[in-house]
Formats: sequence, structure tokens, C-alpha cells
Amino acid sequence: MSTSSPIRGRRVVLGVYLGVVVIAGLMGAILGATRPDVVEPELFGVIALPGTTLGMAIYGMVTIGLALGVLLVAVSYVAARFDSHDPAKK
Repeated sequence: MSTSSPIRGRRVVLGVYLGVVVIAGLMGAILGATRPDVVEPELFGVIALPGTTLGMAIYGMVTIGLALGVLLVAVSYVAARFDSHDPAKK
């Protein structure tokens, strides 16, 4: 039997979130490296980024990070406010 602490839910969700953001950055970098002449990224339709590897990586990470981050904060708020599970009342 293992004596290490169990994996907590918040830690797993945060790890998956960070993994997805990193993958989005890598995919943006790959896209920017393969076709820099085709892409013209704009953050939120306002901030123009270069179509380079770094520009596309930033675009992918910020876009996915913000979209998923807003959803995670909303779910966390709802779960903390309306969770009625009480393990002591079995």
C-alpha cells in the first residue's frame, strides 16, 4: 500500500489546464513555423501579432488559456457555492 498522498481534484484539473495551454502554444508555434506567410493572428481582434513562431505560440496560449480559464473559474465558483455534499452525513 502506498503512503503517498492521494491526487486531489484541483491539482489534476490545474495540471490538465496547464497541459492543454502548453499544447496550444506548441501547435501555434508549429503552425507559425510551417506557414508564416498565411497567418495574421490578432488577439481579441485588437492586438496584432506577427505571424512568426513566437507570435502564433503566444496567440494559441493566450486564446486557449483565457477561454478555458474563464470556464474553470465559473465552474469553481458554482461548485464552491452550490455544493451540498457532506461526507460526514453518510
